[in-house]
Amino acid sequence: MRNSDCPVLPPSLKMASRAPARRLTVGGVARRHSLETILANSLTRKVLGYIASRRSNGRSLFETLAENYDNDRLAGWERWKWKLPSLLIDGLLAHYRLDKELMKRKLFHHPPTVRALALTARSIARYGLSAPQRFAAPLFVVWNITQLCNLACKHCYQNAGPRPAPDELTLEERLRVVDELAENGVPFLAIAGGEPLALKELWPVLEYANRRGIHLTLATNGTLLAPETAARLKECGVKYVEISVDGLDPDEHDAFRGRRGAWARAIQGIRNSVAAGIRTGLATCFTRRNVHRAAEVIEFAIGLGCQTFSHFNFIPVGRGRQIVEQDLTPAQRELLLATLQRYLAEGRINVISTAPQFARACIAYGPAEGVFATGHAGRGMGGKTMVLSRYIGGCGAGRCYCSIQPNGALTPCVYISSIKVGDLRRQSLAQIWESDLFALLSDRNRRGDHCAVCDYKAYCGGCRARAFAYSGDITAGDPGCVYNTPLWKELEAEAPEQLPVFQPLSMAGASRSETVGFGGGLG
Repeated sequence: MRNSDCPVLPPSLKMASRAPARRLTVGGVARRHSLETILANSLTRKVLGYIASRRSNGRSLFETLAENYDNDRLAGWERWKWKLPSLLIDGLLAHYRLDKELMKRKLFHHPPTVRALALTARSIARYGLSAPQRFAAPLFVVWNITQLCNLACKHCYQNAGPRPAPDELTLEERLRVVDELAENGVPFLAIAGGEPLALKELWPVLEYANRRGIHLTLATNGTLLAPETAARLKECGVKYVEISVDGLDPDEHDAFRGRRGAWARAIQGIRNSVAAGIRTGLATCFTRRNVHRAAEVIEFAIGLGCQTFSHFNFIPVGRGRQIVEQDLTPAQRELLLATLQRYLAEGRINVISTAPQFARACIAYGPAEGVFATGHAGRGMGGKTMVLSRYIGGCGAGRCYCSIQPNGALTPCVYISSIKVGDLRRQSLAQIWESDLFALLSDRNRRGDHCAVCDYKAYCGGCRARAFAYSGDITAGDPGCVYNTPLWKELEAEAPEQLPVFQPLSMAGASRSETVGFGGGLG
């Protein structure tokens, strides 16, 4: 793992990345928005708990109010019943000079956003306002719905293959999982795999989740995304499709993916998704073999008509452990994050990243009133967004996000599949979500190395999957960050066989997950 030839940060980036105080504080005191003071009030918490708690019909008062606000479809008494609340909301919007039609479309009459706000209110009522915020249920779930895949990618975190796993959920069980998510108020669900489009039972799951009001996205390798498939995804309510492309060289992509012609089919899949009118993203996992072409890949995505470019942080898990030497150094990753931030600020394409350091990079390298990443998939303008990113930004594993495996096991993250926190075949999501491990992951004061003292701790927190993969300790520092460069150098000096990431693939099962990675215990 020696990397003496790798680049170091240029002085301009080095100074920016290590000068957070001017953005995060005023006179040495943390910046605080007036809304934070209101939300931290004990009376506010009680009010939020009342309006956001779920009633016997499975919905909160807040969700009901949002649905009926200025709703032309209401008739008779129902229309009059909601007239006064609607007028009160109109007054508030006018007071704060907010566009009524925009707020109706983007907030009040957009069920996933309403559900997310209701969940946020319940979370503040239950746990208080905390930076980052601990949530009462996941805001976002990634469901690896099958182990089946038609490719054999070298970096596959799931170690997917040509057959489904023998213990995968039945269709009936999958629909019950959808019920669990809906009943717990989960707003956003991403379907992944394996390759979800290779699963025949995908379609009834999508249709049912859409009927239950869950915002759906789908991650695919794109090779099976024919025009009629894209059209059907749109009919099933899928709002965003993300296709993985490893670079601009078809031969290199095909070799990495294990199938000739995979690149051409993936690009055609992108075109088919765009033509179907689905919001489409191109996703790339950058390693040493392709990071030097990051800007070219983003430009290529823009040229294809993609609305989003998604950067996947390399995590040495699954088959990815076999190419761990391709992992970026902290300096290489920082240069990449600066490139991503530049494209996000330009506004020609939305840019998201699974690297929790991206929010920190936006603060460090962007203007004070520029575009900020609020989480893996969110963004916004100016200081208010920077305040928001302190509560929902950074690593969300076990705090606002979790993963479901093909057999119903619930894990903190798709990249931490060896830690099984619960089983949706036998437990409810609510029971599992209250686990000691998730409480630990929600508390960024319980971190190691520089992650424990970082000025950006609330915005980032370090990738827990990378920490666990490299150290076997889920609370350790993230060795991919420039702030943890000394930790990375220690790993470089280690004998490979002593690192957890170099253990044989057969050791990635439950026995290891039950005994390793809790930083000395959960107590």
